[in-house]
Amino acid sequence: MDLLARFVGIWMVFVIYMAVGVEGAAYGEACTGAGAGDCSEANNVCDTTCKCATNFFRKTSPAECAAQVAALDGVCDTAQTASDQCAVADSECRTDSGSDKCLCKATHYTDGAACTIRKNPDIACSATGECVTNAECDVGGTDKCECNAGYNETPTVSPTMCSGVVKFATLPYMYVVPIIVSMMFLLR
Repeated sequence: MDLLARFVGIWMVFVIYMAVGVEGAAYGEACTGAGAGDCSEANNVCDTTCKCATNFFRKTSPAECAAQVAALDGVCDTAQTASDQCAVADSECRTDSGSDKCLCKATHYTDGAACTIRKNPDIACSATGECVTNAECDVGGTDKCECNAGYNETPTVSPTMCSGVVKFATLPYMYVVPIIVSMMFLLR
């Protein structure tokens, strides 16, 4: 009888171990393997914790790993809080003309199937929309980004490199300062 009790006990431990091992860990829980079979949810991989596999993102409703939107202008869901639902680098899910799409971030422009950082003033360009905020490409003229009327280059401000900063030192005032300083020395 003692041998039978041991056998049954060992068998029960084995069955419990296999049941837990086959089920795997849930999303966000610790795991020990290095593959998809160690996690219980679809499209998860183990990397010390279960997380979404490459080219997948974590949806909030329903809570699951879903495929990323592969291309720009692809349909996405702005109700999802995941910032990585768009697969193209430097893109995000935004509402455009009443529908949710993967679009380049405001600091980037669409360059075919990629998002490229906007160009600063005096940098060569070839089409409208390539330049930073408050600047346009002078196509057919200089073929460079130029600040719009009323805006000036501001190299210390980023990402907007054209701002409407008021100029304090204009040429007529530049003559007044040395005259006042000279008069102060003469009056001493």
